[in-house]
Amino acid sequence: MGGRIIEVHLNTLSRASSVKLLQNCSHKTLLEDDAVENLVSKCGNHPLSLKVIAGHLQSGFTVPEVASQLDRLPRQPEFSQRLQEMFTALPEQLQGILIKLSVFRTWFDAEAAADVIGCHRVDMKFELHYLKCRHLIEQDDWGQFTRSEPSRPSPQEARYSLHTLTRFFLQDNRTPPMAALYIQAEHNFVKLFWKRLEKIGKLAETNSLDALAQIDDNRVHLEQCLDLLIREGAVPDVSKTKRFHKQYSVCMTWELFLDISKRLKFCQNVAERALKQGNRRSYCFYKAMEAEQLVAKFQYGKAIQMLQKPFAILGELESVDQEEKNSMKLVKALLHYVKAHALGCMQKNGDALSEIKTSLQQCKSVSGNSYFAARLVNQQGAIYMNMGKYMESLDCHLNAYEILKKSAASDLLLDVPTYLMNIGTGYSEMGKDVRQQKPLEAIKHFEKAIDYYDRSLSTEKRLHMDEYIKTALTLKNKAMAYCHLHRLSEGLRMAEQSLTIRRKYLPQNPDVCRGLIFVAQIHYDMGREKQKSGDVGSVEEFQQAERYFGEAAEMEVSGRPDEGFPTVDYEALKHEYLDVLKRLCKNDELQRRKKIFMDFDRKVEKRSVSPRKQSESSQSEESTSGSSSNEEAEDEQQTHTEIKEESSRKKTRKEQLREASTKCSIA
Repeated sequence: MGGRIIEVHLNTLSRASSVKLLQNCSHKTLLEDDAVENLVSKCGNHPLSLKVIAGHLQSGFTVPEVASQLDRLPRQPEFSQRLQEMFTALPEQLQGILIKLSVFRTWFDAEAAADVIGCHRVDMKFELHYLKCRHLIEQDDWGQFTRSEPSRPSPQEARYSLHTLTRFFLQDNRTPPMAALYIQAEHNFVKLFWKRLEKIGKLAETNSLDALAQIDDNRVHLEQCLDLLIREGAVPDVSKTKRFHKQYSVCMTWELFLDISKRLKFCQNVAERALKQGNRRSYCFYKAMEAEQLVAKFQYGKAIQMLQKPFAILGELESVDQEEKNSMKLVKALLHYVKAHALGCMQKNGDALSEIKTSLQQCKSVSGNSYFAARLVNQQGAIYMNMGKYMESLDCHLNAYEILKKSAASDLLLDVPTYLMNIGTGYSEMGKDVRQQKPLEAIKHFEKAIDYYDRSLSTEKRLHMDEYIKTALTLKNKAMAYCHLHRLSEGLRMAEQSLTIRRKYLPQNPDVCRGLIFVAQIHYDMGREKQKSGDVGSVEEFQQAERYFGEAAEMEVSGRPDEGFPTVDYEALKHEYLDVLKRLCKNDELQRRKKIFMDFDRKVEKRSVSPRKQSESSQSEESTSGSSSNEEAEDEQQTHTEIKEESSRKKTRKEQLREASTKCSIA
């Protein structure tokens, strides 16, 4: 179900079940017992074999004729030969239909089959019934599993499929005329499911829950459609404003089911084909989307370099048609947006801000209240956050959220959890900014942050998108807000949940390392508080801190997929881990760890000083785009803040190290 192929291993049946299956499938319940026993025995009680034999009987073969063909088989019929006989017995028109149906990798209904075959839906139902009676296709009992969601098919909509063996047989036995029919079916298949993907993208802008349900149902078909489009097919057009938004919605939707490598390959191939066909506007659009995938893979410099040619091409394009001029503005806005994304990840915030402002200017002159516009405003907020301009950042994220609310009557939109989390992060950073001078105001900001984090998590759950990477990001930010409010136990629970999710989806990733440090720091602070009050439970807290610090230290100095560079929390880790060992009186371990850190520091110093692709100090693909899916790593700029009394005195070196890792994540 749900568009997924599930491999099921069929065991042999009992003799009684084999007889019943053969009689039911052949619709000949009056077969003589001896004849049935003979056929069942020759089939070895294997259900697939029995289905094939039933198809022969249904097609008009007599029991002796079928049995004579099975005499030389020990326990299993030769599927290829039997299928060849059944296929040859079909009328030529039905042979062509069966060949075209083999383009489906999984289920299909009468409507999809009619579009691929090129006939009326009513006629298609009769043909499918005929093929089903011959056991060349199977009908799924989909109605039993149908949910009560509007996007799900009703129980009356029958779904069919070809058995894998049948499909392989049809693919391996195509004559040149049959091969031509199959190619035509592929073209029709791409046309059908690209349209369906466009509709899902449009639906995602107003009701993402239904869109996600349709993606779940059509996942295999959609991936197959994109695979075919990579090889060949018409280049999607962006020459009009509506067409631009339609294609951008498609790109927004595929973030939910296609990994970055496949998205990158698709954009590369379509862009090259567009340039060969002289469709320069579509070329620029897909080069921008290709660069966006490179940013998600931390290849910022390469992404910026890739945008140079599209910028030059758009500068040469001229048009007298206003719609084409508007679409050109939107493509330019997309290019500037991606460049701002890359520059922001490289911490070139001034240049990034200039690019995103240009992008917004281009976009707002055409469509200022679109889904695309909301993402641009969200990106502007992320840049302001990097610059420490928290009020401006919060205003941008609130504005992005308002734009989405204007475009749909529901909060069940893909980007809403991200924008709500970003608003919470804005309030959290403002709280940190005023906590010394205005502690009561800071408390209000942190409480607002927690409220928005809760709304983000609740929306994720309603969209069935919870317990994934961005959930971990929101949970960690929420944990930080709790820690700022001195509610360490609640913060610890959130931090542990976040770490559990990251361990599941991002093993050996820098973000897992930072999550370990964060949990360790909470235990460390709880231990210090208990030690001050004379609570013997401080020892247990320090032991827990040692365990998490130790695991994080191992990831820092070896085996991390970040070119061997430390995270932004590394300095705080060193000082606090060594302090924990000192408090636990583990002097031998203390000296051993000191030596390991010194050796690692020397190695880091010898490495190139070139800009590192550090996920913690950059924005992720889902950060700047606002998507909530995606499968690679999400980037963050956060960890724990020391719980201590604030004063106006100059910060110590240790406090500076801890504050270097206190920035909340923005997405």
